Amino acid sequence: MRLMRALMLILSIVAAVALFGTAYAGNISPLKHGGLYGILPLCFPFVLYCSAALLVLQIWWHWRGVVIIALGLLASAGPVLQVCPLNLSTPKAPEDSDTFKLMTYNVFHLYEPRDSTDTVPNRMLDYVIETDPDIVCFQEAITLSAQKHYFITTEQVQTLHSRYPYIIKSAGQQMIMSKYPVQPIHLTLTPEEFQNAELAAYRISFPGGRQATLFNVHLQSLGLRQEDRELYRNLTDLQRENLGAIKEQLISKLSFANVERARQTQALLRLIRHYGGPNVLICGDFNDVATCYALRTLEDAGFSSAYAQLGFGPMITYNSGRFYFCIDHVLYRGAFTPLDIKKGNLRASDHYPLTATFALGN
Repeated sequence: MRLMRALMLILSIVAAVALFGTAYAGNISPLKHGGLYGILPLCFPFVLYCSAALLVLQIWWHWRGVVIIALGLLASAGPVLQVCPLNLSTPKAPEDSDTFKLMTYNVFHLYEPRDSTDTVPNRMLDYVIETDPDIVCFQEAITLSAQKHYFITTEQVQTLHSRYPYIIKSAGQQMIMSKYPVQPIHLTLTPEEFQNAELAAYRISFPGGRQATLFNVHLQSLGLRQEDRELYRNLTDLQRENLGAIKEQLISKLSFANVERARQTQALLRLIRHYGGPNVLICGDFNDVATCYALRTLEDAGFSSAYAQLGFGPMITYNSGRFYFCIDHVLYRGAFTPLDIKKGNLRASDHYPLTATFALGN
């Protein structure tokens, strides 16, 4: 019994150190210190859940273990509440304010792998029509025309065009649909800044002559091939794997992606300073979690996460290959009051849709 208590105490110390380290690793710049540190924030949700489970176990084993883990959670309270916010109250819109809904959705080319004889219209577009947001930002959108291969019907396209008089598709795969007047902002990006990623920016005119700048982002993906994903699946199945393969196939690619996302974040900040103005929204597929370098950097620039301000409990926005992370985010700065944020449960794409409601101040 004494030996078991000692082991549990050591495990508690390890958990507290791991919790603190993974919680704040997003403060370390991958551009200065390498992308390896950027992997640690991905581990933070897992370490957090394991630490919480260990805390419950320690209640029965050792009170010192409870204290150690509790101190670790307290020291990591900020990141903990970003990954697992505990907002109980629902904010109210200021008097005489206008509200709007903003949806961000990586639609995976609007492609649904199903039998060609299926007559159900494209479910992603149906979800947009049913949810009826005021502004929709797509990532990985290659078309908005009737396509039998994508199950996109003429009726869906007509409905969207009648509902959203402003539809802009960038040269890449970013798209915006808006009920409010929108003008594209022509960005100057070097290949080094946004290689293997996409960024679009728009000036939105709200009622009353108020304007805001919206950035639709799709940052560097993990770049994992099928064999890499199989290796990850084997690891999550607790199967033994060659350490060399793990280092070459997973860690090196994750490190590279972290460096690229850091470079893209710095480019995004430069463009925000040039084009942003006082009222700025950022939404899209960041391919990283809430405590990563990109979101830390944007928070230092005055942005807040809508989910951290409104959510309750953990949220997962990616649903493929056991990469169960929240990598889609909505950030804001300026005369916005977040009122609500909801994740859709539609699994037509490898991402879930995310819809935030804001009140727009004067």
